[in-house]
Amino acid sequence: MSTKANNTNSSMYLNNAKHIYEFTVGGRGEHFEFDDCKDVVKHICPAWRGAKNDDITVKIICGGITNRLYRLIWKDLCVLVRLYGEHTEVFIDRNVDNENFADLSRRGFAPTYFGRFTNGRVEGWVDGSALEPHQMSETTPYNLLSLIPKELGKMHAMEVDMDTSPCLWKKIQQFEDLASKIVFEDPIKRDGLEKLQLSVQYQIFKQEYLKHTIKQRVQWLQSVLPSHKNNHGKDLMNRFRGSQVAKLAYSFLHDSVFSHNDLLSGNILFNPSWGRVQIIDYEYGSYNYRGFDFGNHFCEHCGFDMNLNDYPSKEKQLIFYKAYLTTANPVLLQSLTRENQLDEFLSHLYESGNLYALSAHMFWGLWAIVQADNSTIDFDFLDYARMRFEAFEMQLDQFCPTAKDV
Repeated sequence: MSTKANNTNSSMYLNNAKHIYEFTVGGRGEHFEFDDCKDVVKHICPAWRGAKNDDITVKIICGGITNRLYRLIWKDLCVLVRLYGEHTEVFIDRNVDNENFADLSRRGFAPTYFGRFTNGRVEGWVDGSALEPHQMSETTPYNLLSLIPKELGKMHAMEVDMDTSPCLWKKIQQFEDLASKIVFEDPIKRDGLEKLQLSVQYQIFKQEYLKHTIKQRVQWLQSVLPSHKNNHGKDLMNRFRGSQVAKLAYSFLHDSVFSHNDLLSGNILFNPSWGRVQIIDYEYGSYNYRGFDFGNHFCEHCGFDMNLNDYPSKEKQLIFYKAYLTTANPVLLQSLTRENQLDEFLSHLYESGNLYALSAHMFWGLWAIVQADNSTIDFDFLDYARMRFEAFEMQLDQFCPTAKDV
């Protein structure tokens, strides 16, 4: 259901993704974008209705590589306006995205969902700072290494009314299909794709990386992680050889839970006065394998330059996992502690969980190629794709040395 511009009952938008204000910010041209942001906020947020445009301050929020973000300030009020990235609807279902956000807002987990308009939404402003990649592994002066998994555990423990089947392979296939059809008209981007194809380490198929090598890598991942190739993990569990605790950890990683799927530093806010972190930006949120959020988050410690030296050590991962259990499954934590099995369980999470980092490299490498063709954000997506594919090759040797012939 959508709502026409002359509807004055703006409170209907609050935490309600079904109502859409039919207005396109920037539809009159880029020069009107700031004024358009002011207009949608005044329409959607009742408290802003008396504001004059000249009295509203607009600040550009930098750092995002999917959407454009603006902070609007009037008197003591402040909101965030999110404009969806160009053509992101080809891989993000905005109805699902907004339903999830509104649900999390109602639960008090997310910032306030004020409402949506044609090409974006208005969100509550959170007075915290986005983390830098290196901060996510810090234990002093604030124990962010433990605060982050505690908040993630709360999210994973939620039951959300949506398809509960893991999205990993569907999204990778979607990105792969979109990437394989891309033909860049821009000569700079054409050259970038050529360099990507030629520079990835251990290149076998020269010029055919996208068509053959990535497909081969994905098929291998589907053989070692739950997928349709192994009866969605049931065959893997039947073949698993190890202790009962090891098997429990293995199964735990492969559970389908409501996942963030994009837990990078910029999506984690912190204010020392909170005693917690705030996870934001749920547009990739859906049910997925629990281990994907772990492996993907660990990759994000490496930053956009993908410095693998910053990938969390075993010691740091064990701290992360232990803190995670306190909110995700405190009953399991108590049981493992009581039976003196916690250390073994955590070690098995470490040993098996890093394979999901490899799937994250494929996921975001393919995503970056699609973004290079669609996004207007100033970011070298093709070079980022190159770094993710190279990171896959390097960590493949580290996490699964028997798979060198993949």
